[in-house]
Amino acid sequence: MQVHKVNYEHEKYNENYQSLRVAQVASVWFSVPPKDYGGTESLISNLSEELIKQGHHVTLFASGDSQTSGELKYYIEKYLFSMPGTSWYNETEAEYHLISSFREIAKHPEKYDIVHIHISSASDLIGLKLASQLKLPHICTLHNRFPFDLRKNYLGEADKYYFTWGEDSPLIAISNSAKENALLDFGSPLNFIGVIHHGLPDHEFLKEEISQRRYLVWIGGINRRKGTKTAIEAAIKAKRKIIIAGVVDRNTPESLAYFEQEVLPLIEQNPDDAEYIGPVNSKQRFELLKNAYCFLNPIAWEEPFGLVMIEAMACGCPVISFRRGAAKELIKPGKNGAFAASVDEMAAMIESIGNNIDRKQMVTDTWNDYSITKTTERYVMKYREVLGLT
Repeated sequence: MQVHKVNYEHEKYNENYQSLRVAQVASVWFSVPPKDYGGTESLISNLSEELIKQGHHVTLFASGDSQTSGELKYYIEKYLFSMPGTSWYNETEAEYHLISSFREIAKHPEKYDIVHIHISSASDLIGLKLASQLKLPHICTLHNRFPFDLRKNYLGEADKYYFTWGEDSPLIAISNSAKENALLDFGSPLNFIGVIHHGLPDHEFLKEEISQRRYLVWIGGINRRKGTKTAIEAAIKAKRKIIIAGVVDRNTPESLAYFEQEVLPLIEQNPDDAEYIGPVNSKQRFELLKNAYCFLNPIAWEEPFGLVMIEAMACGCPVISFRRGAAKELIKPGKNGAFAASVDEMAAMIESIGNNIDRKQMVTDTWNDYSITKTTERYVMKYREVLGLT
């Protein structure tokens, strides 16, 4: 393996620091970075850009409408969910992208030191098989929960089948909760080598003075497990307006029905208390959060991370959440938010949290804990560990 020495200003990497050539393999369901919202794709973009800033060479395998300061290789021109009629069950093109990506890597192994695979959907599981056939070291970040092989009311066995290829694949969990749930859900040993939280680039942290704030906010993919309707109900009870900014997955019948039959009617019945503004890009999301009183997060599932929570905290917006998934380790009550056990409890604590959190200190603490610089340094340490360079 050939490595290249570079200068790097961080203290922990000095004269012996070696740059790496990293292949970042994303799926093509969404672009990198995402057009509207996608936690996995945002992390892949942030990580890739920071790796380049730290002196590494990155080749990003993603959709052709992705953007990177490194080298982009693609086999599908536009991300799949930009095409009408696409659903999570149309896996053929997604698998074609991965097969083509790994074929390119296998043809030119001299160009890469390590391959980083991101697993967040059922079609990504084929990456474990393809990675097992490479002569290059690799690492996998598990972005979503088991089971991946889930079709409506049918639960398949493909997770275990695919992990027979990946039983020795070094896995990274994105939270301690995600790791615990993966071990519980999978039912067999998994080769976790670490837990690395997501991080945000510096421009996503509020640097101006904290302003007067009035409205509540909810941002994300609109579906039942994300608790969109519950957030609106809490806002109505608290008599504070909430702005809903989110993506409706119109290709998933359950999500579309939830929006059209439960969320939208509630907004229309309470126009003074709730407003839906549609999807927002990263710049719009920052503007929305930096002026928000509180972010409501009544999740109904064990969410592996929840990037929007630290995006809110980075903007000086405290988070009130149900105690589920990674929220249990991201939220520090009294410092950056609070936990509620019901709609009534969430509504009742909004004024107290909104008025008593030190927002400026919360921004500083969030930067200390969740900057992309530190996230990337942790990934590089794991790359080097897998490569035997530590």
